[in-house]
Amino acid sequence: MASQAQRAWESEQVGRASGISLKNGRGFLSPRRTPHGLVQKLAYTTDNFLITQLGKLKPKDLKEPPELVHDLTAFASSDDYRRYRHDGGELFPTPGRIDVKKRWLAPHRVGFTEWNWQSRHPLIFKDVEHEYRSHRDNQTALLRTLNLRIKGKPMAILVNGFSSGHHLMERVAWPMREFHRLGIGVSLFALPFHGPRGHAFPPEWPQQDTAFTIEGFRQAIWDLQIAIRAIREAGASHVGVVGMSLGGYTASLLATVTSDLDFVLSYIPICSVPDVMNDNDLVPGTGDIQRTLYEGYREQLVPITPVCRMPKVEPRRVSIISGAFDQLATVRHGQRLADHFGTELLTFPGGHILQNRRAQAFRSSLEGFQKAGVLPRKRWIKAAKS
Repeated sequence: MASQAQRAWESEQVGRASGISLKNGRGFLSPRRTPHGLVQKLAYTTDNFLITQLGKLKPKDLKEPPELVHDLTAFASSDDYRRYRHDGGELFPTPGRIDVKKRWLAPHRVGFTEWNWQSRHPLIFKDVEHEYRSHRDNQTALLRTLNLRIKGKPMAILVNGFSSGHHLMERVAWPMREFHRLGIGVSLFALPFHGPRGHAFPPEWPQQDTAFTIEGFRQAIWDLQIAIRAIREAGASHVGVVGMSLGGYTASLLATVTSDLDFVLSYIPICSVPDVMNDNDLVPGTGDIQRTLYEGYREQLVPITPVCRMPKVEPRRVSIISGAFDQLATVRHGQRLADHFGTELLTFPGGHILQNRRAQAFRSSLEGFQKAGVLPRKRWIKAAKS
């Protein structure tokens, strides 16, 4: 199985040398719909502006493309890389017992419960250990629960997108009313190097260093498994993960690591980090160097790419939502994930930033979980309280 998914991925003409024109054309995952109407055109324009700005972001340790090619080649020949590619059991280990601390906070009269724990997943790549461990804020994982009552309640862990993760921002970024309307409690999870776990802009993860990027996803999966366990032990009746953009990719990856999920919802997700870079002209360099970098990234990230791994969550427990006019994470990314998990793709007439009429898509997704018996209906929850 996992090897079958990987072979299918490698056989596709997605960014391969015979099927892509870097810089001068779009790959298989990139087709975009033409917007009609003012709102759709605004969504289209806003996303294109975002993509342009992403291309201008310069990390503090920016390397030139030839140096990146050298680093990729050296990384591929390392013993740690060979172990990473061939020893799947160590890639996403199950955390042991972790001391999770809990406290009540009420800033600006907006109360929530904060759960935190020391986040030190076992690193695979020793060459990045010193740099990775040097980020002290990232060593504390955070989960903020907006519901005082968890016992007997279905809970959704919301995973932020790229360059987000701050508590107050996340309360606005998500359609909280839809979760509340259906009786689902929410907890806000901060990805590694995002929100309170990192203060750089752009965030220091994901980054050009492949090993560092892989460790970031490993840490995210490690922390999410701890968060799920903590919420379950607090008495939640059901626990699921809902991710947005980069968080949607992470949620999909989690669904290939553990079956301990009652539901998974990936919202405006990407299905491949190198492909979203290529789609949006974010692969460094030009010509052969750019092609070498793209294919190198794609090859080295296979073990942490959701569509290259076998799902561990049954189709009725998975939902994928894409924006019809999303220019960053196009519908084809969502469709690829939906096909891989054997579920239907839901769309809304918005983009990545201007998410027009997304509430209806969330409602359809969450109500679909209820109809499938994955989540309880709200009236059942009320009856349980009385």
